[in-house]
Amino acid sequence: MPTPDQVRAVVDDYLASFPNKDRDAFLACFADDAEQVDPVPSPPNVGKEAIGQFWDNVAGMADEMEPKLDRVHVCGNQAAVVFTMYARSGEGGSMIDIVDIFEVNDDGKFASLHAYWDPTEIRPIS
Repeated sequence: MPTPDQVRAVVDDYLASFPNKDRDAFLACFADDAEQVDPVPSPPNVGKEAIGQFWDNVAGMADEMEPKLDRVHVCGNQAAVVFTMYARSGEGGSMIDIVDIFEVNDDGKFASLHAYWDPTEIRPIS
């Protein structure tokens, strides 16, 4: 089982990949056979190829992405991460509050990610 420090480290790497728009760093957080559901209850993306396609879609929606972390709760090999994602393009942008639940495998990679957010709660950046 990964240590709490290993769980926190992969969460930190995940969050850092967004402002840098670093696809490779994002994908490096996931196990080869990881499952990602974003948002729940969407169909899962299984494996790095599918998760990479998800990244391409999300990254293509904004010029800049910046997660503002509220808190991380690590329990065993899982973490609940509460943050607000800011997405900016040109003069405008939007924000959404998100709770991600991660399960981390023995290699310190995400075995699963379940993202909880409500598309109707996306709001303009004020």
